[in-house]
Amino acid sequence: MGFVGTSITDEDAEVILTSLVRAYSVIPSEARQFIPPLEIMLEAIPQEARKYPLEDVIKLLAWAGKNQIVI
Repeated sequence: MGFVGTSITDEDAEVILTSLVRAYSVIPSEARQFIPPLEIMLEAIPQEARKYPLEDVIKLLAWAGKNQIVI
C-alpha cells in the first residue's frame, strides 16, 4: 500500500502535492476566496469521468479550457 492507502508512492505523492500547491500559489489571494476548495471540486467529478484514465480526463478538460467551454 502506498501513500494514504493508494498505490501512489510517498515520493510521487510529494511531487504531485508540491506541484498542486505551486499551481494554487500563483492565484492572487483576493481571487482564492472565489475558488471552491479542492475537495468540493473533486467530489463534483461525475461517475462518467471516473471510468476513464486520468490522462484522458485531463486531455478533455484541457481541450474544454482551450476552447472556452470550461473557464
